Amino acid sequence: MHIQLHDRITLKEIKTVFSSYYPYLKLEFYSVPHKIFEASCEKDILPDDVQLQTIKAGHTDGIIDIMPTEKVADLEREFQVRFGLPAQVLRIEHGEWMQTTGMDSFTLKDVNEFSRLDSDEFVIQEDEEDVYNE
Repeated sequence: MHIQLHDRITLKEIKTVFSSYYPYLKLEFYSVPHKIFEASCEKDILPDDVQLQTIKAGHTDGIIDIMPTEKVADLEREFQVRFGLPAQVLRIEHGEWMQTTGMDSFTLKDVNEFSRLDSDEFVIQEDEEDVYNE
């Protein structure tokens, strides 16, 4: 997958393209960078409607190539280093979005699959609870 990053693209547009390829993962962008295996603060999340030009005056336009075999940490680092855009990949865990801090060394494909399986299990558990409560 390729995403063309330019001044007028919004964070929501970047996130939408990413999620179309990885439906069980989500990107969040922050005003403060983080280290590998480190969580980002929720209060630092940037709004979806923000354009790149308003985040950092000196950012570079370019194409980011995101491959299934790329590690989570490498993708987050590329957004930070190349585009000055602190990013965090999130995955679904028990029906909620969680930062992938402990999975930074896993590939996007593996984390997406793990989240898919967890999501399927969560739906089955909810259905089973509904049957028992009737």
